[in-house]
Amino acid sequence: MTTPARILVVEDTSAYAEALQQTLELEGHTVLLAGRAIEALARARAEPPDLVLLDLGLPDKDGYHVLKELRARGLDCPVLILSARTLEADKVEGFRLGADDYVTKPFGAMELLARISALLRRTRRAAPAPAAAVPAGVVRVLEDRELKERHGLTDRQIAVARLMAEGCTNAELAARLSLSFFTARNHAEQVMLKLGVANRAAVGQMLLDTNITDDRTRAAKPS
Repeated sequence: MTTPARILVVEDTSAYAEALQQTLELEGHTVLLAGRAIEALARARAEPPDLVLLDLGLPDKDGYHVLKELRARGLDCPVLILSARTLEADKVEGFRLGADDYVTKPFGAMELLARISALLRRTRRAAPAPAAAVPAGVVRVLEDRELKERHGLTDRQIAVARLMAEGCTNAELAARLSLSFFTARNHAEQVMLKLGVANRAAVGQMLLDTNITDDRTRAAKPS
């Protein structure tokens, strides 16, 4: 069973919004409603959601604008686009801007709930575990040469890994490295495979060398 979440529904058609609210609340979720782009951004800032359901055809601004602003403001929760737009170009643009899934209207309630559950599970699995405290001054960022020797990363994969450590999404990787979304996603998957990590949150730790003896710690040990 999916753990209840706070879900922001950005939908200007009241019938759709009310139906979504009823369906989600029956699953135990808390629902925030917004019918305009400016309202969606304000609600997301005041009550950060665990997931966003985003319509593209809003009366004041396009849903892409909302998505772009949410990501620019640091909101990294899953965003699932719900839209009547079926063109591949629309879907690609959504993913490029940071969407996690795209469902075309009309859609079935069971399919939507399954997609929401999958996104929430993925996000909670990827949440980083509390890191063990490392004494100040004993952490060093591995050089490119060391990453090649230890993990077999290519130059491109090293660039991808360092951006992933900064928290970049696949869409941001694509934009920063002038790649297609799908190429960026493939590189990210290869990086995690070579580093032996299960999620993006663990990539950053693998780029650090903590096996360093701090002079102060060594000096404090009894001889």
